[in-house]
Amino acid sequence: MKTPWLLLLLSSVVWAEEQYYPQSDNITWDEARLYCQQCFKELTTITSRNIHLIANNLSVDYWIGLRRSYNGTLPWSKWSNEDPVTYQNWYPGHPVPNTEIKQPICPTTQTPLTSTSSITTTSTSTPTTTTMETSSLMANNTGDMCPILVEILDCLNLTYKDLESTVHSYMITTPKTTTHSTLPTVTTTYSTQTTPQSTTVSSCILEPEPDPDVYIEDACVVLLSFGMWKEKVCNISRPFICYDDRFFGQINYFNVMKNSVNLSWSAGPGAKNISHYRVEITGDYNQTFNKTDLSAEITSLTSGTLYRAQVFPVKCGRDLNPQNISFYTLPSAVIDLTVLNVTTDSAFLNWSRPDGNQDFYLVIVEDLIYGDNKTKNCSKKPWNSTDLTPGVLYNFTVFAVVNMTTYGVPSKVSVYTNPSKVKNLIPGNNESNAIVANWDNPSGYRSSFNACIEELSSSNCIDCNMGECSITNDTSINMTALSSGTQYCLCVTALTNSDTQPGETVVSLAFTQPNTVSVTSLVTYSTSMSAYWTIEGKYTNFLVTIQTTDYHSTESNYSTTERYYNFSGLMAAVRYSITIITFNGKLQSDPAVVSDYTRPTSARSPKATVNKRNITVSWEPPSDSKDARINYTVTYHTSFWGEYYTSNTSDTQLTFDNLRSGTTYDFNIAVVAGILTSNPVSTSAQTEPVKKVLSLVMLCSSVHALECATDETLHELYNKLSYQTAGKLDGVYWKLKWVDRK
Repeated sequence: MKTPWLLLLLSSVVWAEEQYYPQSDNITWDEARLYCQQCFKELTTITSRNIHLIANNLSVDYWIGLRRSYNGTLPWSKWSNEDPVTYQNWYPGHPVPNTEIKQPICPTTQTPLTSTSSITTTSTSTPTTTTMETSSLMANNTGDMCPILVEILDCLNLTYKDLESTVHSYMITTPKTTTHSTLPTVTTTYSTQTTPQSTTVSSCILEPEPDPDVYIEDACVVLLSFGMWKEKVCNISRPFICYDDRFFGQINYFNVMKNSVNLSWSAGPGAKNISHYRVEITGDYNQTFNKTDLSAEITSLTSGTLYRAQVFPVKCGRDLNPQNISFYTLPSAVIDLTVLNVTTDSAFLNWSRPDGNQDFYLVIVEDLIYGDNKTKNCSKKPWNSTDLTPGVLYNFTVFAVVNMTTYGVPSKVSVYTNPSKVKNLIPGNNESNAIVANWDNPSGYRSSFNACIEELSSSNCIDCNMGECSITNDTSINMTALSSGTQYCLCVTALTNSDTQPGETVVSLAFTQPNTVSVTSLVTYSTSMSAYWTIEGKYTNFLVTIQTTDYHSTESNYSTTERYYNFSGLMAAVRYSITIITFNGKLQSDPAVVSDYTRPTSARSPKATVNKRNITVSWEPPSDSKDARINYTVTYHTSFWGEYYTSNTSDTQLTFDNLRSGTTYDFNIAVVAGILTSNPVSTSAQTEPVKKVLSLVMLCSSVHALECATDETLHELYNKLSYQTAGKLDGVYWKLKWVDRK
């Protein structure tokens, strides 16, 4: 057998790519056709589109797929593949017409005929051989017919089927009569009577006798080496030409792995005559094997490698057009994917090169908290992933990639970035046994905070490795049970990864305040004060301050290490405030404040000045309260009327208006200091009296004559009356005297 030497695209409606296969074996037409049907598609057909291509490659005469009597009543109308004959290229004088000589054959019985037909044709000619030849196109539509025939049928208003039916009927019912004559005129008479009648005719029938040298009843066509056609006896042996449609199958691959792949392919045409499929794999090394089914698993491949697969259907020992496909095996997974280093915003990855091949690496960075995912390509390792969010859990998936889109087996590693450091750490110093610290959240994510505190033995605050720590979710913490007046190192660290991964620690100095003193007593004198106090916890000294607002003086500060202090040189009756602050180095407590008055002393030089019914009382301040603003209480009392009145003032005089006339007012002036009062100083004055005369008439009777008129009696009466009145009119103006009414 030979390989095909000609390709041509042929189609009636849909183009198909045909291939032609000359066969050198000499066999009969029927054998050739059977072989072509088994191993190809059919004996070849000849058209105007392929004749010049086929004829150019001929060296001998070949059977082709045309036979006089094949599948139809019209000779030479169809090819063996059922296609209509649309092109003819007969050698001159061919096909040979049927110039048959009819020989009578007479049966022993007579047969009644139902019809007789005769046709008379007159022709003037020289002796000739006349043959009626009709080529049937046997097409399904006029688009495949000869254009001239189409025009003739259209002119006659006939369809192709009408023409075919008429010719078929004529050839069956009308016997041919051919006359060979040397006469100039040949007359042939046909008579036709369509009405059935009972007629007895001669039982002799003219049967044609073929001319074996010229006409072949069952003829097959050979394609001569120069491209023209001749009919030949079909049972002689010759080479032949088969044709086949070019096979276009489809091959698929699936279950692609790093060292294997599964292939499936289309069945070849005429599957029963396909002995096997030859599978050829080409790549870094080649594989070839045969399969009888339509799939195969390809193994022993190299990961990340481009392979080409070809599947050849083998039909009658001939390779059909192969089915082709290319594929990459999956690259292998990278080896030993690890995180070398991690910071707040980056992760440094490293891995070992995988087996097989790869073009580059694809890294998928998945943010598992905020969902901000990224994809990066890298051609080398190690690789640094930047622009990450602090404190976030990331999945890093690394693929080896070939052909831009073929990803290998993934390798994964997960890691948290370090949290950022907290912002604005501010320790509070307002408690003696606790430190309250506040801060702002760091950038990114954190799960909690680790707050530690360590007592300092020096002024250097570096870390809190030896301190006490606690974990909190809040941005503040209150650390209690601390020593008062102590300096501490405060450390706050953001945590992530279930509180196991710390970020950068923020360190700050913090301290507890020294305890505030508790003043146990404040002893006051007129010009001095003594304060006593107690304290718990650490201290180095006390700052004691005394000040007053009762006169113009600056505050005085005193430092002492004792737990008491005596203030001297003070003003009497003045309120002083004493402030005591505890110090421990630079640490100081809240102030303890206590206030009290110095003891008052008595005012000096009181006097009362009368102006009719007004009395102005004045005095001088105590000598040890000079220039100080102190308070006085002035009280007056009237013994006759029983009136009391008190008035407070910080001045050194006070006027009392609208008093009773002729009444004596007794005044007491005392210095007041808080709840303390000095010994009072006194003065008195009587308002001017408004005089009224009250006359008393006394009747005197005596057993002695003229006794009531004696001076002794009058004097005794006056004394007794004065005595009786004196206790009743004390404190008001009154005067008792005798008035002579003679």
